[in-house]
Amino acid sequence: MSARFYCPDPPRDGRLRLGRDESRHLTRVCRLGLGDRVEVFDGQGFTAEAEVVSVAGDSVELAVAGEPRRERRPPCSITLATAVPKGDRFDWLVEKATELGVERLVPLVTERSVVEPRGSKLTRLRRLIIEASKQCRRDRLMLLDDPIPWTQWVASCPESIRLLADLDGSPPGRWPPLERGRPLALSVGPEGGFTPEERARAGQAGWQPISLSVHTLRIETAGLAGCAALLALCGGEQNPESPDGAGSYNAANPPAFL
Repeated sequence: MSARFYCPDPPRDGRLRLGRDESRHLTRVCRLGLGDRVEVFDGQGFTAEAEVVSVAGDSVELAVAGEPRRERRPPCSITLATAVPKGDRFDWLVEKATELGVERLVPLVTERSVVEPRGSKLTRLRRLIIEASKQCRRDRLMLLDDPIPWTQWVASCPESIRLLADLDGSPPGRWPPLERGRPLALSVGPEGGFTPEERARAGQAGWQPISLSVHTLRIETAGLAGCAALLALCGGEQNPESPDGAGSYNAANPPAFL
C-alpha cells in the first residue's frame, strides 16, 4: 500500500509540490526519494498516484501518474454536533469520527458544557483530521466548525433529518425513516445531558429524540455509536455521480443487528 500525503494545492501541468511538513515526512520518516511512487490527496475529493521527481531540502515535487482515482464517499452525509468531553477524549472523538466518514463535526456549547475549544486547539484538531485521513485513506477532509451555542445550533440545518441523542428517546426499532439522499444531523449533549429547557427547545424546532443504548453513554461513545449506526442503516458506499446515492431505512423493518 502506497504511503499517503496531503497536498491541498491543485496540480499545475501535472506537477504537485508538497508543503514543508509533508515533504519532511516523505524524505525523513518514510525514507522515500526520486522515482518512488506515493498517493496524494487534496482533502476535497482528488486522489491520485504520483511519482517523486524532485527533492530539494524540505521541498518535494511530484508528477501525477495516471488518472485520478474515483472518490470514495460514505453512503450518507452526517453532521455530528456534540458537546466537548474533557481532556484528550475530544481528540479521540475527532480522529474516530474522521475514520467513520462523518462529514462535519460541530462543537456545541450547552448550559452544562465545561469545555469550549478555541484557537490553537482547533488548529491542532484540524491537523489531526488530516493525519487521520491519511491513515484511513479518506479522500475528503471532515469539516470542524468553531464552537456554536446550542440556542443557535438547534435552529439550524432545517434540510436535514435532525436527531437528538436521548436516553428516553425512541429505540432503534422506532427511529425515524432515513430518506434517500437527505442529510442527517445528530446532536449529543454534555455530561449530565441536555437540560429540560434545551430538550424542549429541540422538540419545538423539530429535532427527534432517539435512544442509542439502554445504558448512559459517555459523550464520545454516544457520538460515534450513533454515527456508526446511521451509516450502517444508510447502506453501502455512495456513488458520487448520484446525489441520492444514500440508502433508505424504514424503522418498521430494522436490520437484524438492531
